[in-house]
Amino acid sequence: MTSVSVLALSAPDACAGGFYAPYQSGAANASALAGATAGTGDPSGLFFNPAANASLQGHQVYVDAKVFLPDLTLNASSATTPDATFNQPLPPGSASDLADAQFAPNVYASFSLSERLKLGFAFSGPFAAKIDADPTWPGRYQLTRTDITTYTGTMSLAYQLTRTLALGGGLSVQYVDGVFERVEIGPGGADFIGYLEGDDVQVGFNAGLVWTPHEGTTIGLAYRSQMDHGISGMAGLRGFPLADATANYNLTLPQVVSLGVRQDLGERWSLLGEVVWQDSSSFTGFNIALGASLVAPASTDVRPQDWDDSWIFAIGAEYRPDANSRILFGMHYDTAVASGGGNTLSPDGDRIMVGLGYERRMNEHFKWSAHYAHVFYEDAPINVTPSATNTQGTLIGSLETDLHMFGISGTFTW
Repeated sequence: MTSVSVLALSAPDACAGGFYAPYQSGAANASALAGATAGTGDPSGLFFNPAANASLQGHQVYVDAKVFLPDLTLNASSATTPDATFNQPLPPGSASDLADAQFAPNVYASFSLSERLKLGFAFSGPFAAKIDADPTWPGRYQLTRTDITTYTGTMSLAYQLTRTLALGGGLSVQYVDGVFERVEIGPGGADFIGYLEGDDVQVGFNAGLVWTPHEGTTIGLAYRSQMDHGISGMAGLRGFPLADATANYNLTLPQVVSLGVRQDLGERWSLLGEVVWQDSSSFTGFNIALGASLVAPASTDVRPQDWDDSWIFAIGAEYRPDANSRILFGMHYDTAVASGGGNTLSPDGDRIMVGLGYERRMNEHFKWSAHYAHVFYEDAPINVTPSATNTQGTLIGSLETDLHMFGISGTFTW
């Protein structure tokens, strides 16, 4: 009988902070997210705080193009085959170049319904994970592929309630698609690529405020709701259709709370700060309901996780050499959701991000910007051992990660 229990769980190319990928704005990337919740000066601030829309003048459309250049290496110092083959040792080795260059556009728009009321639209991908390993590497029985993609469309309203206080909120429609693969022992003891794939759509909300207690000081506070996706799809063995079965599982994408501060220091300088809390501990793992296939009965595959909440602490600055230009730079520290990996989803390490960007206003209708950011990851240990929920053998090793980000943007005003 063929047993199919498929979930190739890995750390994403932006691994600290779980699945959260907040790199959705050129200005925010340039300051390493510092001050983003207090406003970015263009419609991309809608990703962090819907109330930031209230301060924008006229109608504005923001478009950017970002390129992510990750460098992922999985090192296996020791590994064994699954229980079904009596845990035979595998030679140590590594799998490198696990994540390809990724192109990620964003579109944000702000429309002035009145002097105080603004309508905002945003299209982003706030949660993601991607890794693709050679199916011959020593850890192949734990992981060959993970690909989680989200697309989120948000419509929001922002209202300038008083001279010093703006409020905002909106609804988000989020589509998530997941593909997980690893090598499984199939009929006759042969290796097959086991897979689990599916998708779902859910609705959530966000809300925020921007408070300007006095001239030169701006404070933003924002909330993004938790999304509980019920993923429906299929699981089985590639090339062996008799094992195909329906599969259903839940994926919790956590709530996020952020606080941003902008403090002007004279005419040319502003100091930026940011604190972000992500409720990563709400993700407790996967409980997969597998339907009956032609070669196996219906079953349940439980993959528990024990994640900690994640924090981002950012500081940065803005320098204005003249009335039409600004230079942004910053640094942030992001805490890991787990200190080690009892499976290939948990390996995670703290990270430091540094960013730098330049913006130039060409005329009253158009401005452009360019930025670069680099993320330094702490190496994450992997320690997968057999258990009641893991009969796929062992994997002892580490995950090494490095990430470059480049981007350009344009903001059109009328």
